[in-house]
Amino acid sequence: MKLKDIVHFSNLDDLPSMILEAEVQNVCINLDKLQKGDIFLLLKDDESAQFKMQEALKNGAKFVLAASDYGLRDCYAIRNPRRAFAIMEKKLHGSACDKMKIIGVTGTNGKTTTTNLIYDILRGAGKKVGIIGTLGAKVDGEFIDTGFTTPDPDILHSIFQNMQKQGVEYVVMEVSAHALALEKMEGIKFDVAVLTNISQDHLDFFGTMENYEKAKYKLFSLSRSRFGVVCADGVNMNKFMKACQIPVCSYGINSPSDVFAIDIKQSLQGSEFICNCNDEVMIVKTPFAGEFNVQNALAAISTCSALGIEKEVILRELKYAPMVEGRFNVLSGEGKRVVVDFAHTPDGLEKIIKNVRALTEGRVITVFGCGGNRDSSKRPIMGKIATSLSDQVVFTSDNPRFEEPMDIIKDIEKGAVVNNYVIQPDRRKAIAMALDAAKENDTVIIAGKGAEKYQDIKGEKHPYDDYSEVYNYFRSRLKVLEGVKQSEFKR
Repeated sequence: MKLKDIVHFSNLDDLPSMILEAEVQNVCINLDKLQKGDIFLLLKDDESAQFKMQEALKNGAKFVLAASDYGLRDCYAIRNPRRAFAIMEKKLHGSACDKMKIIGVTGTNGKTTTTNLIYDILRGAGKKVGIIGTLGAKVDGEFIDTGFTTPDPDILHSIFQNMQKQGVEYVVMEVSAHALALEKMEGIKFDVAVLTNISQDHLDFFGTMENYEKAKYKLFSLSRSRFGVVCADGVNMNKFMKACQIPVCSYGINSPSDVFAIDIKQSLQGSEFICNCNDEVMIVKTPFAGEFNVQNALAAISTCSALGIEKEVILRELKYAPMVEGRFNVLSGEGKRVVVDFAHTPDGLEKIIKNVRALTEGRVITVFGCGGNRDSSKRPIMGKIATSLSDQVVFTSDNPRFEEPMDIIKDIEKGAVVNNYVIQPDRRKAIAMALDAAKENDTVIIAGKGAEKYQDIKGEKHPYDDYSEVYNYFRSRLKVLEGVKQSEFKR
């Protein structure tokens, strides 16, 4: 395939005809993965740019494309390398995304659960479906660990191509604000775009909430999506509608919406509610607990209804939907309840504690920490939320990355408004401490990591997951009766 056939049209005038006629087998953005004959595309123009460009040529790159050529031989300047990368990878992989229906879900919280619910409903309707998100990519039970909520264009379009070759009709994917801001979605036209909510997160990258919102809103432009679904409870609808350029269906519980829920009944085992979907009334049952999961179910109902899926299929699949790993997973033992959840933002933490409080007879004990080298401004906010809404709190470590865990915890501690917390930097010990303190009918919330299978410490990912720690705690306390181990432990 020639370069002129895959490069973004806005860059055609920037390149000499000889280069446009060059055959392209692969576009590489990582020096460590560069192979002889590749085109090296430099995404970021910084102080190391010239060094990387020269190294790429030394290592066998056919030529280099970058925001500036710096007067270097075999290096060519193009406009917006990130956008060009997305378009090039799409075309190199046969524009597979154009041959399937793509549903994109964005939002601070709820993306993973919502994508999984939509995926399950579409599969229940007999559709061949792929899913891409925080938990990886999956089609027909085959998993791919992508490493990102939204993979880079080379990986993403490779997944699209593999899915399309396997006969996939629909792809449901999480779309992060970073992916939108960094132009990863360029060239993909979403059949339905979903916005679950917007609350504080990633300000280390975006700087302001306004920038963060604008990145999310990009998904709802005419060039990117055909139809929108938005949670009226989760966004400023006035701001959203000013930015939105496509037809939209709203859903919610507390705000006027096209699709809404009333008469909500909940327990830790699930939810039941009456749903009015564009004036069609149905009784919905789902094994997912919490008001926010009712909102996630409404998002799935709105989306699948827009795609023409029959209401009977939607109701059946919601009723028997499998657990989404790391999202409000309820475990029990010795009369105690444990909720493992990914809640890692102020809004997410507040919602999980309030929902668990409403469903708990006894006390609520919360274990959480904050990630290192990320938005530090949310740490004291989360400290305030946890101490004000919980009976007891254990501040601990999350993914400290290159920060010291105690420095992060001290930031969290600044927000504490009640002296009902203890500090235990070792997450394993923190969980055991909380479970030891819990009594019958109490609920322990373990927040922040969800389904993650590691702790990121000093650049190294150490094997670890919250669920296994809870399991091991209860297993270590099994009683031996007549030579047979007995346990109340349930998942």
